[in-house]
Amino acid sequence: MEQVRVSRTERKKEETRKKIITVAMDLFNSQGFDQTTVEQIAEEADVNKGTIYNHFPAKEAIICEFVQRIIKEQGPEALKQVMRLPDTRSRLVSVLYKALEWFHIKSDTDIFEKYATYRTQKVFQVFRDLDMSESSGFRDVLEPIIKLGIEAGEIRRDINSMIISAHLETMYSNWGVLWVANPELFPVDEGINMIMDLFLSGVENRDG
Repeated sequence: MEQVRVSRTERKKEETRKKIITVAMDLFNSQGFDQTTVEQIAEEADVNKGTIYNHFPAKEAIICEFVQRIIKEQGPEALKQVMRLPDTRSRLVSVLYKALEWFHIKSDTDIFEKYATYRTQKVFQVFRDLDMSESSGFRDVLEPIIKLGIEAGEIRRDINSMIISAHLETMYSNWGVLWVANPELFPVDEGINMIMDLFLSGVENRDG
């Protein structure tokens, strides 16, 4: 009986959490992040303001979990599709394009800016505590591609695949911030190809 009671409690918490995320993201998209208050989210979700803070320490944390959930839901199928491509570069390029949607890089720069800023603050915590619950989950999509590239001899073997994946995720995140702040610098297509060139070939001058 106790186990049933715990399960019901956890189920109710999860339902509340999902409702908060759905309501908050709708408000962020319709009226902007800064214009949306915790009080508004609580009223629309029909919960107390304290309940919001019990689940999320800040509004930005809601966006982070929203992204985590999208990657968790869509990541396996996206990975399955890109693994059919012929080489590491095409697989990575394909999944980076998919991540534009996951991270809201193109669709809503306001949300991505808040997300990227908050995620940057969490990076040290993730590596210090090895707490993957704070990770975006994107590395879990990248690492199988990297491992396959290592097996195929396309990526060096002397560095752990998790470290390589984390490096690429950081490059991609930094590029996203640069593009959102200065979209006139280069088109998205050019930016993703630039990431791939730097990631796979480095910055060594090979002219001549």
